[in-house]
Amino acid sequence: MILASQLPSQLPRTFEELNLLHPLRPITDEVDLQNAEELMDRLAVMNKRTKDQNDYLATLVLLTEAFQKQEIDDAMDRSKSTGLDALKYLMGARGMRQTELARLLKISASAASMILSGDRPITASHARNLGKYFSLSPAAFI
Repeated sequence: MILASQLPSQLPRTFEELNLLHPLRPITDEVDLQNAEELMDRLAVMNKRTKDQNDYLATLVLLTEAFQKQEIDDAMDRSKSTGLDALKYLMGARGMRQTELARLLKISASAASMILSGDRPITASHARNLGKYFSLSPAAFI
């Protein structure tokens, strides 16, 4: 994979050349995602893109969306994760901090820390608040 620092100053103009630079294939991890996002960012801010650059960018967007959807599905799949896993994932996705969690749940920062470390359970009341905040069923957190 190519890093942003390794991207040429002038991006290729054809689909084939772009695919040589960064082959289009399913994204399987965070490194793949970061590399794809860096290239998408570069393509997105170009003043004028060729049709091939537009097609490549659109395909790359679809691949990143598919990966992110699968991550969310996995985080919310109770057979693969716990309510705590779902909470941690959703907090990370929103950039939510422990102090914000404490405020949302109307608990102390130390109690929020205990929940996040697994030393204290997520209560039904917490799950209801989390469900409202994240627009999910409270069952996702229990």
